[in-house]
Amino acid sequence: MANRGLQSLFNRIRRNHALEHATINLLSHRYPSAKILGLSGPQGFTLYTSLDPKTVNRMVPQALSSLQHGLTDLVYHENCGTNLVMTALLTTTATLAGFQAHRRLTMRRFVELLPQAILLNVIALLIAGPFSRWVQTHVTTMDNLADTEIVSIKMDRQGTLQRVRVRTRTQRA
Repeated sequence: MANRGLQSLFNRIRRNHALEHATINLLSHRYPSAKILGLSGPQGFTLYTSLDPKTVNRMVPQALSSLQHGLTDLVYHENCGTNLVMTALLTTTATLAGFQAHRRLTMRRFVELLPQAILLNVIALLIAGPFSRWVQTHVTTMDNLADTEIVSIKMDRQGTLQRVRVRTRTQRA
């Protein structure tokens, strides 16, 4: 039973993450010089932006509608933190594999293993993009938002940026 609760929580975060990305993608396309940062959670997502909050307010329902009408490419965003985390995971693993987890790594052995570690890191960097995209589109976001609705959009100022908090919920059948 607890497993279903965790899965439900994770799916809410994934849907909100997808809606956050769709909103940012639509805004970035229309306003390419805008500064936009987003954070998602189980209740919705928050954007910090240089844009007028009313502009964002109009775009959130458009993003939801776009996802609900099959524009699933909007769930991916190239500057998502998932990409950074996956790249760090792959390169760290490559480095550890390159040095084969030697307990007593002498300077001589380090120099001998360095080319191998560098090559493994290059390979990790080459696969990081496609791997991160796959993780983002299949693990950290969910493109099925058919039963998602926007509950509220609240705006205020946070330092020099506007903060837009979007609350969502899953409709009950």
